Amino acid sequence: MNASDARRVEPIATEGPGLPPPRGPWKMLWLRLRKNRIAMTGGLILIFLYFISCFAGFLSPYDFNDVNTDTTRYGPMLLGGIAVEQVGTHLVEIENEDYEWVEVEKPEFEPRWEWFRGGLTFRDPEGRFTLRPHVHALREFVSYDEIGETTYYLASDPEVRIPIRFLPRQERAVEVASLFGFFKIKAKRKLFGVERPAEWAERGDDADLMHAEVFLLGSDQNGRDLMTRIFFGGQISMSVGLLGILISMTIGLVFGGVAGYYGGLTDFSMMRLTELLMAIPGLYLILTLRYVIPTKLDSRQTYLMIVGILALAGWASLGRVIRGMVLSLRENEYTLAARALGAGDRRVILRHVLPNTASFVIVTATLYVPYYILGEVALSFLGLGITEPDTSWGLLLKDAQNSQVLKYSPWLILPGFFIFFAVLAFNFLGDGLRDAADPRANLSKKKTA
Repeated sequence: MNASDARRVEPIATEGPGLPPPRGPWKMLWLRLRKNRIAMTGGLILIFLYFISCFAGFLSPYDFNDVNTDTTRYGPMLLGGIAVEQVGTHLVEIENEDYEWVEVEKPEFEPRWEWFRGGLTFRDPEGRFTLRPHVHALREFVSYDEIGETTYYLASDPEVRIPIRFLPRQERAVEVASLFGFFKIKAKRKLFGVERPAEWAERGDDADLMHAEVFLLGSDQNGRDLMTRIFFGGQISMSVGLLGILISMTIGLVFGGVAGYYGGLTDFSMMRLTELLMAIPGLYLILTLRYVIPTKLDSRQTYLMIVGILALAGWASLGRVIRGMVLSLRENEYTLAARALGAGDRRVILRHVLPNTASFVIVTATLYVPYYILGEVALSFLGLGITEPDTSWGLLLKDAQNSQVLKYSPWLILPGFFIFFAVLAFNFLGDGLRDAADPRANLSKKKTA
């Protein structure tokens, strides 16, 4: 072998039989993320939550503000129903049609909750098994005690079952899909619902005491379907995080990129402003900004106001980290080469420096979104965010802060579980993205194994 042969270096084959196809950094990120089952579970939960939020109008049987004061605080039909039992009778004085006081024997009832009975059922009115789900009719019962005081109970009627109709036609076009409440699509069909049977008209006055409702997750203190309110509430609670992190990321990238790239006095002054914002506790800053803004705003203005407040309160820490990354990236070879070729500062920052922070930005965004969701929940829970008749998960949770509500209507805390799963899913996905974006973390795991 002569000297020329020794200096000849054979190229390393990257394609060919027996070799895997070349993979880019984003492909490798996805392959590593896919192996993390916890992160993928969190991603699937988020897809489900965003799906029900965008298609809330189609998936829910009612409009989010349909009120029925006769069906307040009824339990979730998915889990059972309320039954009443007559425990006795009492002689009470009532005024008859001739305006005379007479003694009449009246019943006394006692309500009880029956698990998986009296709610959703797969038995038709004749008691035969059917694949079409049915719900029991709701009836108002008036109970009298020994001194004549009355108590009204709403309970299921075990003898009356109403079929759930799929794709029922509505009288008017209603929202069936939207992008978090914007760009609404309307139609006259919903996924399911119930209709008041026509034969109830033959019952006379008794029909006024009967209601055809489907409350799969129960109803609130105004008789509104809780499942519908939760689905529509997700449009605000789930989108606040995305819009808020988008705005704060943009501010943080620009602020940190400029400070890190130029350095000197520019860096000093911008970082002191950032540290000033970081020195103020986040919740206090959010509450202070909320009090500065007028309270007489409509729902859309309130929504945008909350997004802006959360974004202004959250960009500082991100901007400081971006600044540190840019300080190191501005001295890399490709950055120096771009400047040597005559590229301007704006082009170098936007095309060569900031794109190399993309993996960090994506991971940080998924980890920061829960803070924005909880920020909206805190504002709405304190009465400073979304207000009636609109809804959000924080506003729904506000209705459950009374101890009496927790005792007699525990299903009203269900929005809290949606908040819990959303925050947990974002944290799972963020941790998975952080591990997938860090090759050293994967190498250490392999060595440990």
